[in-house]
Amino acid sequence: MPKSYFPMQRLGLILSLIAVIFLNGCGAWTSVKNWAGYPGEDIEEETVPPEAQQETVMIDGKPYVRSKNPYWLTYPDQPEYIYVEKGREFVPMQQRLIESIAKAVGKEKGKAGSIPPDKLQEMVKTEVDRILREQGLGGFVSKAKGEKAPVVGRAVAVLPDTKETPQSMEGMNRTLASSLAEALRRQKDVTVSGDEQVRQGLAKAQVAGKLTLRPNIQALGDQLGVQGLILTKVIPPQGNNPGFMVLEVYDTFQGNKVQSVVEPAAAGLKTDAAVKFAQQNALRVAGELVSMDWFGRVEFIKEGKVYLSLGQNAGLKVGDRLKVVTPGKEVVNPATHAVLGYTSDTPVGELKVTELLGNTGAVALSVSGGPFKAGEKVKAK
Repeated sequence: MPKSYFPMQRLGLILSLIAVIFLNGCGAWTSVKNWAGYPGEDIEEETVPPEAQQETVMIDGKPYVRSKNPYWLTYPDQPEYIYVEKGREFVPMQQRLIESIAKAVGKEKGKAGSIPPDKLQEMVKTEVDRILREQGLGGFVSKAKGEKAPVVGRAVAVLPDTKETPQSMEGMNRTLASSLAEALRRQKDVTVSGDEQVRQGLAKAQVAGKLTLRPNIQALGDQLGVQGLILTKVIPPQGNNPGFMVLEVYDTFQGNKVQSVVEPAAAGLKTDAAVKFAQQNALRVAGELVSMDWFGRVEFIKEGKVYLSLGQNAGLKVGDRLKVVTPGKEVVNPATHAVLGYTSDTPVGELKVTELLGNTGAVALSVSGGPFKAGEKVKAK
């Protein structure tokens, strides 16, 4: 058989196929495309996933329910929902925490079923608040629907504690303080004093002895006009001690320490380690600051009007009543010198807000007590 026979045979078959397609129209061409594995043009892509069609299906006589796939967005090609046997649905960690706390609270107070649901919910919320505050995250407890936080913002200052940090570590300690201040400025509802303002306040406060002494913390708070104060320290290596970086959070109303964050410098006391330590703990420090009881100060009195250092940032409204107080006294055990707590604040008068000066100021008139003076503390009535 001649070699040219096979090419001619192929050409004949191709021409015959084309003729069939033209004679039968588009239907034949669609059939050929389908036969070759190409989808037809009139086939629409299914937009609703099959797992979203039905909540419950029966398989081998057992009910299977649609459940969130715990591996969705974790591993590739995982569907958002899967079917699992009823009773074995995926339960998020948050829900497990709530259920376990409700069970524990129910055991302590009697059978959980005997406690009204709203009361049980409030008990669970209280327990969650306590756990988060122990972890230094009390400021981020979610509020119930419609519940308004008592305060929106906090004024704070960050100071490097040069009195308890060796001179050899002073540069690193200043880096730690400036890095924390910068990180806190990026947090919502926290206003951080500038470096020059901190230097001026430190000079005017005329502190004596350690910065951590209660009167010094209160004096620094008054000079800087802040509600919270963070002191940074760097403890150098000594023997088997690798050295430590420290952040201490103080409430300037009472002058007491409310939180301390310490981390050993396992990789050595280096500048990048200080920056990383500050950035990693800024959120925790901000949460502790926001969870502290808010208060304001009398800035000055003019023409019978009392000007205050807080405004919309404290949730104030015209007509609100405020009490002017003297902070309670520290109670110390004379034998052990341990601080047992503080006496109640002493009220010295009452104010009524008459005008808001933007976000951080307000004007009030005296309702009772007085005459008031600059530096006195005010709280919500």
